[in-house]
Amino acid sequence: MPWNDQNNSPWGKPGGTDKNNASDSQSPWGKPGGQRPGGGPRPVGPDLEDQLKKMQERFRGGRGGGSGGAGGSTGPKLPTAYGVTVIAVLGLLAWASTGVFIVDAGEEAVIMRFGREASVRGAGFHVHLPQPIESHVIVPIESVNRVNIGFTGQGGGDVPNESLMLTGDENIVDIDFSVLWRISDTSNFLFNVVDPEGTIKAVAESAMREVVGKRNLEAIITRERDLVQQETLELIQRTLDSYKAGILITQVQLSEAGPPQQVIDAFRDVVSAQQDADTNRNQATGYRNRIVTEARGEAARILQDAEAYRESVVRDANGEAERFNLIYAQYRTAPRVTRERMYLETMERVLGRSQKVIIDGKGGTGSGVLPFLPLDRLLTPPAPQRAPAQQQSQQQTGGAQ
Repeated sequence: MPWNDQNNSPWGKPGGTDKNNASDSQSPWGKPGGQRPGGGPRPVGPDLEDQLKKMQERFRGGRGGGSGGAGGSTGPKLPTAYGVTVIAVLGLLAWASTGVFIVDAGEEAVIMRFGREASVRGAGFHVHLPQPIESHVIVPIESVNRVNIGFTGQGGGDVPNESLMLTGDENIVDIDFSVLWRISDTSNFLFNVVDPEGTIKAVAESAMREVVGKRNLEAIITRERDLVQQETLELIQRTLDSYKAGILITQVQLSEAGPPQQVIDAFRDVVSAQQDADTNRNQATGYRNRIVTEARGEAARILQDAEAYRESVVRDANGEAERFNLIYAQYRTAPRVTRERMYLETMERVLGRSQKVIIDGKGGTGSGVLPFLPLDRLLTPPAPQRAPAQQQSQQQTGGAQ
């Protein structure tokens, strides 16, 4: 039968060759690893479109030809029913395989039915209806991406002046910074944002200009860098959330913040002058604090001394008044004795602090004794008070003179 002719069959004889000594590479299901007529590597897997086109051509050629009599040659033969079934099954399997996919860890897949979102799948092996009924898009949700703003010629923006911003004190600052982001909502990210990186870059630049415009240049480049980063991050996130972009900003990093290169020398002079002014101001403040502290301490000491003196005088006065009251009470009881005692105590107190010479009344001028008054000794400071025995001996010596 013509369709049993293996040489003219589209599948050929397994392992055989035709009259042109060609290999069985013409068969779509030839031996694996066979060689093409040109000697190159055999393509992996059959090309179903090409094979179906070849079979259609053979089918049209077989219908137009036929046996031409006893001496006529046989034309192209039709494929068998078994071959058609195999082709159909393989085609169905290839079509069904378009609905099989694997989602890795850290990724999510969005299933779309006729271009509209149907479901979201996590990591694992999944199946959906074949294309074009359903299709899927796999999105990495845990990978962190970076958008650079500034950095002209270093992987950043191509706009020459995008890093130059106006500060609150009407200065210009040159800021290079990066925005780190990842996907937080897969559906919003795919369907609400056309250009994620371009959107993030535009929003980040606008947010940074707003934050910088509220601060002075010196604060931005020195003590408030962290605050600028945090406020910029929050403003970017609020704006992207209003867009429902499905993007989470993880960090804003300031790489450089300073004056433009054209005025860097003048700015350094200004900064140096400000530092000198701060140094002098600090020294003056320290001197003032020291002087004021010492003055306050001295004033406190004087007040304490005055209070102590007042307390001492008051106590002495109270003591003298109490002593007078006691003496007065004794005087009322024995006036004569009290007067004598007071006289003796007073004389003792007065004479005890002065130098004195005592002459017995019996040795007057009538006795031929010439009193001698030692003026030089009277002018000298009083000697320390001697013991009673020494004082008696001195008195005896004076009496003898």
